[in-house]
Amino acid sequence: MGNWGDLCAPLRSCFSQEKNGRPSDPVVYFKIFLVGCYEGITFDTDLAERIADSLAIREFIGYGPCEQTPDHSSISRVRAQFASAGSVEKILEDVVSRCAAAGLVDGSVVAADSVLLCANAGLSSLVSTKTGVSVREHLAECRESGQRPKVSNHEFRPVGDEDARIAKKRGTPTGMYYKATHVTDSKSQVILSAVLTKADVGECEAAKVPLEQAKMRLKTSSLALGMVVADAGYDDGKFHRWVEELEATPLTNYQEVKSPKSEGYAKSDFTYDATNDQYVCPAGKILARGRREGDRILYVAEEHDCLNCPFRQLCLEKRKRRRIVKRTDDELARERNIARCHTDEGREKLKQRKIIVEPPFAHMKRHGGLDLINCWTEERAQVKVTVSAIAWNLLKLIPILAKTPAKGHLRALKGLLQSIFDYFSASWPSPALTINQ
Repeated sequence: MGNWGDLCAPLRSCFSQEKNGRPSDPVVYFKIFLVGCYEGITFDTDLAERIADSLAIREFIGYGPCEQTPDHSSISRVRAQFASAGSVEKILEDVVSRCAAAGLVDGSVVAADSVLLCANAGLSSLVSTKTGVSVREHLAECRESGQRPKVSNHEFRPVGDEDARIAKKRGTPTGMYYKATHVTDSKSQVILSAVLTKADVGECEAAKVPLEQAKMRLKTSSLALGMVVADAGYDDGKFHRWVEELEATPLTNYQEVKSPKSEGYAKSDFTYDATNDQYVCPAGKILARGRREGDRILYVAEEHDCLNCPFRQLCLEKRKRRRIVKRTDDELARERNIARCHTDEGREKLKQRKIIVEPPFAHMKRHGGLDLINCWTEERAQVKVTVSAIAWNLLKLIPILAKTPAKGHLRALKGLLQSIFDYFSASWPSPALTINQ
């Protein structure tokens, strides 16, 4: 069935084989990070205190009642070692494979979403990269000169964690954040991939790496990436075409393209004729293909076509005598997505999206210690996100393998930790490993 040594084998490369530093066991520290996720502990000082105080956790990580457990400095240092090597991702791959073997993953429908995670930095710590003045001094100068204050990610960086970015999402205050994007399988809510990026990266761009990872991990288990479901934040023709090139089917909520006039005809009121490569307006006039502007093609109804049109006032923008509709090269992929949204299957899948993708990270933020990223740099924060995804997947996997159904995440933690211990426990020889100094 496997043991902790097999699971944590990729982490052994993070440590020196020479006896020139503090003796360390990667299995011990990985278990410590899991405890932090399961008990919702954010800070390393609290985590070190907890493992030293609990006899059950001491047994879980392999320490006796009188042995000195790792302190917060060691925990932080080892996280940095894991981050530099990038080995925790291999453990997530292993756990996903185990979930697939247990029948918890099928890949037919996956959901992608992103969430903002608070960084260990404050808005008051921002400093201009151009002038070197603090954000408080910058705002004071703007008030004195009567200028409109402007603070953006292009110019300002926080002191300490320079990877944190200013961001705001609906329902959240403006602050310093990271963005975590995850791809979750619909069958049992197993997280296939979880990737952390800077908060100012667009949702569509941030979803590409985790989707590629999800496809690779499914392929390892002889499964294929099927339908990718997401919310309206991913309604972009380029993203739809990219997912299709990934040999998957995109299904995202779409946003209506509004008319520049408060009352009038929008682009969606025009019908595209793919056969003749032209648009037809609500009055039946043809908008022929015109010139290209970048990645867009202009379709134009000339002035004489619109001169006596009864819908002229609803269609034309102010001071314009003709109507132009712009079409991007990726428009066809977006139109296919919209057509899927109007099918019974598409509507049902979009309703299920929230149930599939939102509970895992909601649980991790509220109960798994991800309400605040307590470390600096994107690489170290990625370790926290990946370990949280592994911990979530183990909550799904262990009850199946141990034949012990979980009756709620919080009440079942003690039993699940014991089940995890029993499942992976096995004696395995390991040389003395040390942290590189």
